Amino acid sequence: MPDLHQLHQSAIYLHIAVGSCALILFWIPVFTRKGNLDHRRFGKYFARAMYVVSFSGITMAGLDLLFPIATHAPGMDLSAQAMASVSVQVRSSAIFLLSLSILVLTSTRHGWLAILNKEDRSILRRPTHVALCCSLVAVGLALLITGLNVGSILFVIFAMLQMTTGFNNLRYIFRGAIRPKEWWIQHLHGLIGSGIGAYTAFAVLGGRSLFEGIFGDSFNDMAIILWVAPGVIGGIAIAISSRHYQKKFGGEWLVKRASLRSVLFSS
Repeated sequence: MPDLHQLHQSAIYLHIAVGSCALILFWIPVFTRKGNLDHRRFGKYFARAMYVVSFSGITMAGLDLLFPIATHAPGMDLSAQAMASVSVQVRSSAIFLLSLSILVLTSTRHGWLAILNKEDRSILRRPTHVALCCSLVAVGLALLITGLNVGSILFVIFAMLQMTTGFNNLRYIFRGAIRPKEWWIQHLHGLIGSGIGAYTAFAVLGGRSLFEGIFGDSFNDMAIILWVAPGVIGGIAIAISSRHYQKKFGGEWLVKRASLRSVLFSS
């Protein structure tokens, strides 16, 4: 059997190295003009980095779920009670990491395929992408159950985010008709959602020692705020950008909305 601890450590080093680059790359497409060469080029770099981050995270989570003692306490002489306690803690964290990795992978792929194929959603309906969206819902449900069992508000919040994202993706994929340039909105949702996952993973898994060094003993009191902040900020960014582009693209969207209001108020 291979050295599972060493394999796990290698996945961590890869995850941290590429993830750190992705945290920086995320902002270049945000601040470059949409559609120009730099925006597309660095958007592609960001997407590729997030794929590596996702698969390394899935590898780490899979090893933690299957071999919690071998990956985190190799060679240690633990009692049966201690082994059970370590296994529960490691596996709970692994479910969270797995759910974040699938969120990042699914959101990145969805946002990228949406912009590449625009009105043509046939590639989004292929089994691979549909299975990814369904797995995001499933792992979100598993995280919700875990969060309720261990009393983690963080797990519950992200479980709801993941299930909502998965359902919204599936609704867009299979809806009969889409609105003008709705693929652009999906592109934004996907890539911002991927950024949320990346910054949350950093805050929860990679940035703990940094935050403890900055905030000291008060970190424990404000940890949940720091961990949820990427999701809240990203959610606000998605809402604002969606509204902006709906207005920009939305002659037809606004006409339909105005017509609906007219019907409602005239009846």
